Amino acid sequence: MWPWGHLAFAYVLYSSYVRLRYRLAPEWPGVLLAVLGSQAPDLIDKPLGWSLHVLPGGRTLAHSLFFGTAVVLLVAGLLRRYDLPGGAAFAIGYYSHLMGDSYQSLLSGRVEGLTFLLWPLFPVRGSEPSVGIIQYLLSAQIDGQLVFELLFAALVVVWWLLDGAPGLAAAWNAVRRRLVRPAS
Repeated sequence: MWPWGHLAFAYVLYSSYVRLRYRLAPEWPGVLLAVLGSQAPDLIDKPLGWSLHVLPGGRTLAHSLFFGTAVVLLVAGLLRRYDLPGGAAFAIGYYSHLMGDSYQSLLSGRVEGLTFLLWPLFPVRGSEPSVGIIQYLLSAQIDGQLVFELLFAALVVVWWLLDGAPGLAAAWNAVRRRLVRPAS
């Protein structure tokens, strides 16, 4: 799954969770934490595996349920310690990433495609790109998967707008404060 697919999937799950549990639209900073969680496994594994070659692949350490659960518990614990909301949002984002990377193997019945979830107990199966992240993104082929994820992401942008575009005002205000500093 591409980054925008992970982001869109996480937003759908987080928005649905908040609406079902609290009967409210999602709010900032929960949306930010869901987004960060949705990207975290790739932000850890891809540079370490593809660019620095510290890991055996781009779906190993942070894509493992063992490490992923430790990360989720650590983030939730830190948020709780500082009395900040968002542990569930980060967890939804993080685990949605793992689900997004698993669904094709599950649907096709290829259990060997799920070994990354239990790395390092099981070796990672499948081919890995031999180029860095940037080169990989730039060499993307337009195929059905890419088109589907782009359309899905576009629909989720509409969903986000219908939710009131949570986070947009906060982001705009932060940028505006940086650009327009009061005269001293």
